[in-house]
Amino acid sequence: MSSSQQLYYERLEKLVRDGLRVLDVGCGKEFLIGWLRPDLHQRWSASILDRITIFGVDPWMPSLQQNTNRRIACAVAEQLPIASSSFDLVTANMVVEHLADPDAVVREVMRVLRPGGCFVFHTPNLRCPVIGVSKWLPHSVKRAAVPIVEGGRGKEDVFPTHYRMNTREAVAATARRVGAELGWVDAVFTAPFTQSLGPLVVFELLITKMLRGAPFARWRPDLICMLRKPKVYDRLDNCGPARN
Repeated sequence: MSSSQQLYYERLEKLVRDGLRVLDVGCGKEFLIGWLRPDLHQRWSASILDRITIFGVDPWMPSLQQNTNRRIACAVAEQLPIASSSFDLVTANMVVEHLADPDAVVREVMRVLRPGGCFVFHTPNLRCPVIGVSKWLPHSVKRAAVPIVEGGRGKEDVFPTHYRMNTREAVAATARRVGAELGWVDAVFTAPFTQSLGPLVVFELLITKMLRGAPFARWRPDLICMLRKPKVYDRLDNCGPARN
């Protein structure tokens, strides 16, 4: 089964055009993940990245110090050091779950987008039972468990989560409050969480098989979403954090 990361980049690929200006919020160490499927990674590396300009912001300096992109800034997403209407596309890959105030962030994203621009993000789905359970685990437990489940990921890369815009309903509610247009919210499958834990992966694969039916789609583990800045954007200011 493909990772939802593959699906995320395939969605972004459909939006690419020459001269596209992209802002990657929570850019971390890299925009293009190194372990993507070889054909997809090669396609991005060989042609797509040459046609677009990517800027990145992240509040965690140790990650930025490892980023080879020189168009980066250390900043929080709630206060982007960027002029209004500067970008065609804003992205966030596994970032939204960490936002304490997603309304404030989406409002800033809408500000820096050009009219008609898109905000595409990839994040866990809180409706998924595994994600629902993990929400209530202490951060110390997650810091110990994630490097085991996701081999190669260090404790220093495990950040606190809030899951305040991690259901279709919460995404739609934030869009309404901020004045963004809701493009799509798709619940998708990903590679098994437990694939590094031996026999335990069997149980996860059984659950995945059950969720393939359309009636169970809302419980799939990840979301890929798109919000759009209206051609005429009237910013709304009565924004508080979504808590679904």
